[in-house]
Amino acid sequence: MKIIWVIFILISKLLHGQAETAVFGNQSFFCSPDTSITHLDEIPKDLSPYKSIFIFSNATSLISKYNAERLISYVKNGGGLYIGSENWPLQAEAQQLTQLMYNKEHFGEFRQALAEKSPTQNNLELDEIESLPAGNSTVAFPLDYRLKVEAWVEDQPLILSGEYGAGRIVIDGGYSRFYCDQRNKNTDLLFLEIIRYLDYGN
Repeated sequence: MKIIWVIFILISKLLHGQAETAVFGNQSFFCSPDTSITHLDEIPKDLSPYKSIFIFSNATSLISKYNAERLISYVKNGGGLYIGSENWPLQAEAQQLTQLMYNKEHFGEFRQALAEKSPTQNNLELDEIESLPAGNSTVAFPLDYRLKVEAWVEDQPLILSGEYGAGRIVIDGGYSRFYCDQRNKNTDLLFLEIIRYLDYGN
């Protein structure tokens, strides 16, 4: 079933010929299973062409306060936003955005190699992912009634998802699993599943 989703997403992007997913931030080691993704050096003036935007946090934020507020408005109005971080110091944009959205920040440092999928049915369909890499040096995000925990690391929330206004959000404390040297079938399935969730209904 998951392979059908992967094929559907790739064909859909090819047919539309539109950049629907963008990646911004610390992306020099990032490898994606989807070649139609747009890599951004700065937050564009017009966010409307994108169904989802992935933020990979840096040590120093590359997002101004004005653009942080624009990204939040983008989600409230139906966009999809992935906020990724790693252990300190690769948390700047994530802390900036989650403070504004939830008044919370990532915490801790965890070195568990594999994350544990949530035993309950949540927003992300992770059943076909055989093993879920946690990331190199991960962080957790506090529980929040507005978010569902998709994966855990050492009994702490690693990946969370939920609705935010008319849009959707995924918060992830281990984006290094998407680095080229860690890319595998499971990370590709997870990345495409996150896109599916964030793009749904947009």
